[in-house]
Parts: sequence; C-alpha cells; structure tokens
Amino acid sequence: MHAPAPDLRPLWLTVILLAASGVALVAGVLSYLGGMTVPAAVLAGGGAFSATTFLLIAIRQFLSA
Repeated sequence: MHAPAPDLRPLWLTVILLAASGVALVAGVLSYLGGMTVPAAVLAGGGAFSATTFLLIAIRQFLSA
C-alpha cells in the first residue's frame, strides 16, 4: 500500500503569494518613479497584487482540473 500523496496547496499558495508580492513591489516602484504620489503607487501595487493573485490561483485551478 502507498501512503497518501501530501497536500501541496499550502506550498502552491506560498509560491503564488510570493510571486504576487514581487509583481506588486515592481508595480508600486514603477508607478512612483513614473510620477505618482506614494499613496497612488501603493494603490497601484495593491491592485497588481490582487490581480496577480487571482490570475495565478485561476491558472493553478485550471491546470489541476
């Protein structure tokens, strides 16, 4: 008998959130360097984080189906 396969969802979530954090950081910095105020750059980074997180979770769900 084989042992059940480990649940890899926490690992995938960690990878997705790290990737989204990197995208958010780059988006925020580029927005600030492009002339946005700091609060607007933070909002741009937050939007990039949310969009990247949702996109990567959707891709992960699609590939595991």
